Amino acid sequence: MSEFGPSSGGITGVGDAENRLGAFADDDSVVSSNVTNEEAQTLTRGGLDMDSAENNRAGIMPRNRREWCIVIFALLLIVAAAAGTGVGLGFYFMNQGKTDPTGGTKGNGSDGNDGEESNNSELSETVTTPENATSVPPEMELPTDFAGAVEYHMISQGISDFASFADMAGNGSSSGSSTPQQKARDWLVFDDVMQGKQDQPPPTDDLVSSQSSSSSYLDSTTPAYRVAQRFALASFYFATKGDLWDPDGQWLQPGKHECDYPGVTCKNMTIPSISLEEALQNPNKLPHHTDGSVDTTTERMIVEIHLPENNLQGTLPDEIMAFPFLTQLGLWSNNIEGNIPAKIGQLENLESLLLDDNKFTGGITTEIGLLKNLKMLSLGFNPGIGGGIPDELGSLTNLEALYLPNMSLRGALPSSMQDLENLRELKLQSNKLRGRIPDWLGSLVNLEKVDLSDNSFSGDVPGVLSALVNLRELELHGNDLGLIPCQSLEQVKLLSANCKSGDGTSSCDCCTSCV
Repeated sequence: MSEFGPSSGGITGVGDAENRLGAFADDDSVVSSNVTNEEAQTLTRGGLDMDSAENNRAGIMPRNRREWCIVIFALLLIVAAAAGTGVGLGFYFMNQGKTDPTGGTKGNGSDGNDGEESNNSELSETVTTPENATSVPPEMELPTDFAGAVEYHMISQGISDFASFADMAGNGSSSGSSTPQQKARDWLVFDDVMQGKQDQPPPTDDLVSSQSSSSSYLDSTTPAYRVAQRFALASFYFATKGDLWDPDGQWLQPGKHECDYPGVTCKNMTIPSISLEEALQNPNKLPHHTDGSVDTTTERMIVEIHLPENNLQGTLPDEIMAFPFLTQLGLWSNNIEGNIPAKIGQLENLESLLLDDNKFTGGITTEIGLLKNLKMLSLGFNPGIGGGIPDELGSLTNLEALYLPNMSLRGALPSSMQDLENLRELKLQSNKLRGRIPDWLGSLVNLEKVDLSDNSFSGDVPGVLSALVNLRELELHGNDLGLIPCQSLEQVKLLSANCKSGDGTSSCDCCTSCV
């Protein structure tokens, strides 16, 4: 391990230069032959006769070659000493800035004990801060306790942010914590014990001791991905006010595998075997969960979470991203508030995202466009979600069903949606969308159901919809549309539009429902 410490050599060569100067000053042979005997006697005595005016001038300016040499050499020595001092100080302060995460300076082994070796040798190796370094503040030290290890890992991997732990909780009880992340951390450390071991002393908040504790459910030797999963599920529980929707306490039972919680489905998955402690040493080199080139192990990992109509409240936390194998997230018909977290876009295996009928606000996060495997997206009946439909939705080329009804969406349909070639159902009713129904809608040949009702679309219905040979339902009422090309919509079995005339007759022969 390379170590860098402050320079201890000082300014080299100064002593030698002083010796050479002394020898030079004592050498009478270098006195100029132009100097009188009286002057030479005065110089060799090491002083000048200050009583004479001539000698007063000599005290100001050198009078011969020997004195000039002494003056020049002294000036060079001063310049060299200054330069050496500057370089030495520069290296010293540079290395003072390169402190390791334990708070000491790399290379000197100092922790305030006059060079004594740290007691936490297992965790005092050099740690490289993650490249997305804003997630780990430079003042955050490498932890020596299990609570700190959990916290450091979550922040370094971008699962949690520093602010979620900033208001540090009191020691010993999750009840003293104020944020879901703090509560989840403290639950893991102080309350989560092996089943059948509850009568033993509580787990210690010491990283080394926790490894040998017979009661602690997880410790620093547990695979890092498993620790993150359990922490994330606990954060989800606290963020959504689990005490209200889990009155029987079936979640967060100490020592009970998180895969056995109601609404959670898991499968055996192969993950990197790197432990939490090992992950702390190189947080920016944690292998991807699918990396098969490293040592691996098999763990039960979460693939589905279904808690619909379950009185979930609070917010959906960022920690949702810590379920890398998640394929389905169904939380519809709850009371979840706040924004849909942008980190949901990191669930690269997600196929179904059902968050409709909640109290979400803000806009549709553009990071949803990162969910390349998504087949079903349902965000409807969240009237607090507004803004435009983001262009990034066009990246969801595997999408089969897009449900965005009864929201506050505005603007025109983005042209990027023409890339949703696998789309079968498009539900956009009861929004504030406007503009013409685009011609490119006719290129989505797999469409079976389209509902654009109760918006502000205008103009004629494009005849290119005749290409939608699989289209069975088309609802257009509640708009300001013109001509409806019945000859192009013969395949449609349910067609609704604003086609009722003032006398009660229909102006649309092919419409099955006139409003």
